[in-house]
Amino acid sequence: MRVSSYLLLSLGVSLAIPFAAPAMAQEYPAQGKTLTINVPWNAGGGVDAAVRLLRPGLEQSLGIPVQVVNQPGGGSQAGLSRCMSERPDGYTLCASSLPSTNLTYVVPDRGAPYTRDSFKSVATVAFEFGSVVVGKDSPYKSIEDLVTDARARPGQVRAGNAGRFTNAHIDMLAFERATETQLAPVFFSGGAPAITALMGGHVDIVTSTPSNYMGQVQSGDVRVLGIMSSEESPLLPGVPTIAEEGYEVSGFTTRTFAFQPDVPDEIAAKMEAAILEAAASDQFKEGMARLGAEVRLMGATETSELWDKVDADIVDLLATQKE
Repeated sequence: MRVSSYLLLSLGVSLAIPFAAPAMAQEYPAQGKTLTINVPWNAGGGVDAAVRLLRPGLEQSLGIPVQVVNQPGGGSQAGLSRCMSERPDGYTLCASSLPSTNLTYVVPDRGAPYTRDSFKSVATVAFEFGSVVVGKDSPYKSIEDLVTDARARPGQVRAGNAGRFTNAHIDMLAFERATETQLAPVFFSGGAPAITALMGGHVDIVTSTPSNYMGQVQSGDVRVLGIMSSEESPLLPGVPTIAEEGYEVSGFTTRTFAFQPDVPDEIAAKMEAAILEAAASDQFKEGMARLGAEVRLMGATETSELWDKVDADIVDLLATQKE
């Protein structure tokens, strides 16, 4: 019935679409409407926290209410699938994170019902670096401690992350390759549950990004052994880069937004402007710094170029892993 109704609808209004789209774009955003931001991860994770920080400014920029809906599952694939299937009217925005989003469709075995062309890039507002985190009572005091133990006990050091083929999983793979170790991956439904498991002693380390653990660092419940960045971060003073420890490994994750591909360009442009305006506020910048993220603004074109580059980089990394 759903397919049949769609076909009848498309046949019935196809001649009106060229005229309706400009009118819809001109009236966007319409009073009485609500923007829904689909977050395909658990509440409390890095993407969710960034979206909720952005929401007040976005409501002010758009002039309509903004609601956040969490739809975790499948390392974000479930929520992304749902978001991509929503009506392309500009009122359902998809929160994403490169390279996690790329991984859902670049890996053939995952069977994602969408491809790169399914995403209309809108904007990117922040970057975070990958890192290796341990519990406060961990015997590992440095990256070298971890590497030494992991080499002595191949496949026995439990490494938690936000889910199979998420950015945190890719960071773990890159860490294994750089350090010539073999870890035991433990997959969770997001970064926050992985950190919770770390504090409970259910895993030995976690590969994650700062927004998932900054609160726990400040409370002393976890420690950061090293970050996957080219230089030390003022957000984590005294924490070395993993490169400084002698292992060339880098990793990052973004806070990126996309629409369904058929959203009119005029609507996408209005959303791009609203997001960039909200993300440029001091309130957002200060909030993201507390989370451990660097505000770095990219419009639709630059985001699209980055998206394509990440696709290519992932294909290269996964090919190397299979060798």
